Amino acid sequence: MEGFGRLKTMTKDNSPQVSLEVARRDIDAIDDQLIALLAQRFGMTARVRAAKAEEAQHWPLPLRPAREAQIMRRVVSAGKDHSLSPQLMVRLWRAIINQSGLNQSSITVHVSRHLKANQALRLAVHDYFSGLPVEEYRDESQALVQINADPSGLCVVETEQPWAEAFMSGQAGKAQIIASLPLISGEVAQPSLLVFGQAPLDESGDDETLIISSGRMPRDFALAPVWQAKSGTLRLTALPGFIGEHENPLVGLSRSNPALGLRLAGHYSRPIKL
Repeated sequence: MEGFGRLKTMTKDNSPQVSLEVARRDIDAIDDQLIALLAQRFGMTARVRAAKAEEAQHWPLPLRPAREAQIMRRVVSAGKDHSLSPQLMVRLWRAIINQSGLNQSSITVHVSRHLKANQALRLAVHDYFSGLPVEEYRDESQALVQINADPSGLCVVETEQPWAEAFMSGQAGKAQIIASLPLISGEVAQPSLLVFGQAPLDESGDDETLIISSGRMPRDFALAPVWQAKSGTLRLTALPGFIGEHENPLVGLSRSNPALGLRLAGHYSRPIKL
């Protein structure tokens, strides 16, 4: 793909006679080029911060989930063209994106004690938010309160833990769901983790909309759910596409079924399927 494969190869002779010393020297030269490119990329942070100056008054969190999702899809696709592991591309670029965000503002990730006690989920958070500090709280409700007090922070919850009631009561403030984990998925439709933050609600081009309700969605609803689950006493329904709370078919459903108590929880980019 365009934009990749531009690093210069120092040695064209790939024969067995090439000495280990020459090969190592070539690797060092490539590493030097990678470092220079990283420095150039991080040097763009000042320009990005300046461009976001007015927007940052409303959205203190420097991360932009829709844009990041587009980047991740692009680099994973480009990596495949060069036989590079999608998992490797995700880890590398998430580290770069997180550091770029930290160069613009401090970012803390808030999680519950229950999540942090689960090794697999803890590692998933660590991999995705590499380099960002993670703070632990008693439960999901307490973790959500933190991003109301600190709009530049993030909160990660387990999908089926009882966070929905705290969200419905306003404990997360203006924060909504902006991402889901894992970023790379097989056949499993339901994400393990949901990420809350105060960020612009932009479309990534391949999204899902998550709504909360107190009752079951009607079977004849216009859109078939991607997945459904429960969070405490409330129900979660993921719908395909990027749907606004005041757009059909949600607005029509709210008017015809007020007892459902529909509430838009947020949007997130669909996982990259391998």
